[in-house]
Amino acid sequence: MRGSKRRELKEPHKTDSDCGKLPRTSETQDAKTLRLLEEEMCDDPKKLLAERVKELRKVRDPDSPQISADVREDFPLFEFVCEVSLRRKSENFCPYISWSHPPLRVLEGDRLAAITLNIPTFCFPDMDIVEPVKKMKTETYCFVFTDLQAQNKFGYCRRFLPASKSDPPEKRFPVVYCMVTKLRSFETFSKIFDQVVKLRDFSSAGAYSFLKALIEQNAPKPGKSVTVKYINPKIGNLVDIHVERVTAGQRFEHVDLAYVLTKLGSKLLVEIFINLLVERKLLFVAESLSDLTTIIHSIMQLLYPLQWQGIYIPVLPQEILDATSSPVPFVIGILKEHAKTLDEEALDDECNLVYIADKRIVKRPNFTDIPFNKKFRKKFLQELKLYKSKLVKAESTAEHTVQIGDMFYQFMRTTIGHYSDHVTFDEAGESDLDLTSFSDAAGDHSEFVWQLSKTQMFSSFIQGLTPESRNVFDQINEEG
Repeated sequence: MRGSKRRELKEPHKTDSDCGKLPRTSETQDAKTLRLLEEEMCDDPKKLLAERVKELRKVRDPDSPQISADVREDFPLFEFVCEVSLRRKSENFCPYISWSHPPLRVLEGDRLAAITLNIPTFCFPDMDIVEPVKKMKTETYCFVFTDLQAQNKFGYCRRFLPASKSDPPEKRFPVVYCMVTKLRSFETFSKIFDQVVKLRDFSSAGAYSFLKALIEQNAPKPGKSVTVKYINPKIGNLVDIHVERVTAGQRFEHVDLAYVLTKLGSKLLVEIFINLLVERKLLFVAESLSDLTTIIHSIMQLLYPLQWQGIYIPVLPQEILDATSSPVPFVIGILKEHAKTLDEEALDDECNLVYIADKRIVKRPNFTDIPFNKKFRKKFLQELKLYKSKLVKAESTAEHTVQIGDMFYQFMRTTIGHYSDHVTFDEAGESDLDLTSFSDAAGDHSEFVWQLSKTQMFSSFIQGLTPESRNVFDQINEEG
């Protein structure tokens, strides 16, 4: 990359030698950044993973609109599905896979170990505080992990309380259904879970049969759907269910930005967004698994056309809380109950704690300020506050989400929308960006753009361009 060392900016995870160029990344480096050590199962649920995580994989969001390979290839809607329950082990309860497809007995070696060690713990990240209850609110959440081939996978979870077998209902533990897939679509899997839970209340066999039929299907292409036929045991008839996949241009259809804006408030949302753009560490604290997943996933969509390149764990189990001391950028979510055991002094100066319920962000004492145009920030905040005031009396809709998303899209277009004017290609078709001219052309945003342009996100985006690439902002305008 071309460009001179033109400013002295404090960059916690960059060196002076990095200035003026974008570092090249490789799949080999990404795959090496985290390896889970073998865990030893024990009787104490707080030590279910006896050897904690020592290093962290760099987990990417696989649904980047500009480089997503799964748009062009066929792959299963999901590749593994299971039911995770709790059972007594000595004096405590531990999660285990009570049913799965494919069955655990047909899995072998490393894949079996990866599934049995990772999935139960992430399905019950709050295992230490879960208690039997008579009623509870259903929760949908997800976790992200990297498989043995260094590929990103999502684990979508639905936690619910099984139907009581007695009247009045007795206290019982919740059950979690989990689907492992490379496809990110919260809306799609939420609809599937709705059907699964209905079937299970009537017949576990019916729910299992439905899931087995689904796993045989390939994921639909963006904007398309597949139809699955199965026998509903409750009515005894053959019924259809349509599974639709949203397109990259519909990236906001499975998030609720109106809820996020109301929950966080304008000022906090903008603060989080700006910190993400310069790859600062963010540790979210919430009271529920649903809030963690909904808010973190929704905010990540605002980064378009960039995609987060650091550690990404929407729900972190207490057993691996050490992940919060990672030296590389991360977005991690933890439950409020677990935050009580967090050693804030062990967090570095570039880590922000976001307390969702309190609508506040806590910065470390020596936190380095992010250079940003105050006039533009003030105007952007006013627009968001005005829109938020309209949401008070209105029910959240998909249209609200799109409109809020468009505000952040305009933010991105204003700051980096001119990137294509400063990109050249060599004979091999590899892209090269002149950082100095690119940041200078940003005018009042030049200091901020200079810092943003040094991130892994922006580097990956530029490297993904080809001579045939068009400015992504122009494409969206024409499509929308």
